[in-house]
Amino acid sequence: MKMKIYIIRAIKIMSLLLAVVLCVGVLQEYVLCHADHNRERIKGFYLEDKDSVDVVLIGASEIYADFSSCYAYEKFGFTSYPISTQSNIVQNFKTQIKSAIKEQHPKLIVVEVNGALYIKDEDLEKEANFRNYVDNIPLDSDKVEFISECVTENQLEYYLPIIKYHSVWNDFPKGLKWNLSIIQSTVRGYNYLKGAKCKAVIYKEKGKVYNSSLKDNDKRNDLNEKAEQYLRECLEYCKSENIDNIVFVRFPHIVTQKSLTRFYRGNTIGDIIAEYGYDYINFERNFDDTGLDVNTDFYNFDHLNIYGQRKFTEYFGRYIQENYGISESTLTPSQKEEWDTCVKYYEAFSEYSFSLIENKKNIEVREDYKCMKEIEKYL
Repeated sequence: MKMKIYIIRAIKIMSLLLAVVLCVGVLQEYVLCHADHNRERIKGFYLEDKDSVDVVLIGASEIYADFSSCYAYEKFGFTSYPISTQSNIVQNFKTQIKSAIKEQHPKLIVVEVNGALYIKDEDLEKEANFRNYVDNIPLDSDKVEFISECVTENQLEYYLPIIKYHSVWNDFPKGLKWNLSIIQSTVRGYNYLKGAKCKAVIYKEKGKVYNSSLKDNDKRNDLNEKAEQYLRECLEYCKSENIDNIVFVRFPHIVTQKSLTRFYRGNTIGDIIAEYGYDYINFERNFDDTGLDVNTDFYNFDHLNIYGQRKFTEYFGRYIQENYGISESTLTPSQKEEWDTCVKYYEAFSEYSFSLIENKKNIEVREDYKCMKEIEKYL
């Protein structure tokens, strides 16, 4: 009789613990978390069917502002997805490359090098620039190694982000638009826009623009010491693992007097990458080849607007097809239906953005719940 009582009591305790774990898991995943476009995009990567994405793009905001996976599929028939977060730092590159290979075994990995160009230690070590990525990836051996290498304090917060974000209740209902979007994408099984985002405005640079005079500019500036160290560690990892389907790029920016020194650091990055035998394509040096117009195609000096996004996606999509043998992806009927649906949503996204620009509405267009309601009016 006593044994039966102990067994019942043990079952009750285990059931209570299981309920607590499940509750914490749901709250941490969908409610008490930092829900924003970074989370929506990274979570979306892990929703993609295994080995269904042929091109993975890694980097910071240049990736999701300048390149649309949906539009590339519409124009060229290959699938792609961005592992990119706001101010993505060079420390993240190696783990992002590992994730790309583990999840998708892509035909090509594209790494945009902005994260290695920061000159201040504080930018490289900024917690938000790390958390934008690490908070949103699954708990596995790569994440454990990543945290152990890069985090020196409060490591438990990275394994249980609910500790960090337990006060997010205060953001509701304002923050609900992202929580709802992430839940909807999880239920659906994919993101409609595949991580793309833009701002509906045309930027006008008032100072001198150097873009058309940089093709033969070979001046170099030193990188931040830590940034170079992390970059070399990433390149050494790629060599040690015989990763040869990877290309490093510098996406286009408006280069002004203020950003010239960053351009010079980009030249130095090209030298370092060449040491390891990898390709480096600098679209700041080869800006005129892209067909972009500094007067119409940017929403600020670092990012393309919808006009530029479509132009550069078409240019870069064709470029990697012709230079890296990227052909149309082989998809199942359900996968093709998904991508065809995403193309329709991207075209609606574009039409909505065009309309906002015409009406001089300076608004970010992205896959949050509120914005998608407006986009769906253009389907």
